[in-house]
Amino acid sequence: MECYATMQEIACLFPYLDKSGEYLFARGITLESALNSDHIVKRAIDIVEESLKRMKNRPCVDEPEVEAAASRLALYIITGASNIYLLRRFADSQSKMFTYRLRNTPGIQSYECKAEIASDLGLSVAMARNVVKGSLLAATYPIAIRWRDYIRYAPQDPDWAMINRPVVSGWVLLDVNDFERVLEDAYEAKILKMASREDVGYIVGLLSKVEPIYREIAKLRSLRPVTIRAEGRGEDPPCMRAIIESIRKGENAPHTARFAITTYLLRRGWDVEQIVDLFRSSPDFNEKITRYQVQHIAGQVGGRKEYSVPSCETMNSWGLCPTNLGCGVKNPVQYGRRASRATEASRPQ
Repeated sequence: MECYATMQEIACLFPYLDKSGEYLFARGITLESALNSDHIVKRAIDIVEESLKRMKNRPCVDEPEVEAAASRLALYIITGASNIYLLRRFADSQSKMFTYRLRNTPGIQSYECKAEIASDLGLSVAMARNVVKGSLLAATYPIAIRWRDYIRYAPQDPDWAMINRPVVSGWVLLDVNDFERVLEDAYEAKILKMASREDVGYIVGLLSKVEPIYREIAKLRSLRPVTIRAEGRGEDPPCMRAIIESIRKGENAPHTARFAITTYLLRRGWDVEQIVDLFRSSPDFNEKITRYQVQHIAGQVGGRKEYSVPSCETMNSWGLCPTNLGCGVKNPVQYGRRASRATEASRPQ
């Protein structure tokens, strides 16, 4: 790698990279040897607990190989629980730590180093100076990523639409912060892919033979998020039903979807605490931040402005309208009233 960090440090910082796994294997640290180490097993269980509680970043200064092996073992402990909510929460927490380390660790700050990490994650990346030779664009947007990879990993948010980005010959040019954000989603996808490998059943079988891990898996299997269904008069429009179902499944809804459903449910009469409880299923749930954001949208804090439910045209432009403006209303709040009138009209007189 074009990095000043050693391979030992890279494995500790980013344990789910392919190169990290190869390094551990070359050092003789396999799954079987990890399971035979009480020290690694204990650290792996600690990593599981820390990730689910969103503990602060732990620097890679002591026992980097133990930390790397324990991190990979922690993923399989989570996988063994067969709890998609916890798996997504774990992957989200680990990907956030990935970004923090990517931005704050000396020795890996060169563009070339970050491009090597991107390549390990399966992304096609180039230095922008080689894509737009002689252009000043390369000074502002130093890294280029193939458009297919950009579409796959860029956040689902209107600000990230490719039309808002400089694109040259199939390469999307990015500044460093946005490039690191794309890598975060790619790293999270990498973790989820590792959790679905073909031999995961065999791995979980090995884990279950280790008593502390067996107890941890049993505990994790019993954990479920608090979920709430939208209740109220009339029917919810397809866009809002889709967002609610996505959140209830533990999927990471984009910012626009969270904003839209919060304004909608406030209009439907939900209070702040009910909406906060709905978001508990989200992998990146943080109660303090979520409560403040809901209160802000409700006009209870900050500028005291109460936000309106986005129009159907806005929802469609955000990619959140599954019917492509086919509901016959101009705003989602009108859908319930329209459905109620249709029900009344169909009743026998």
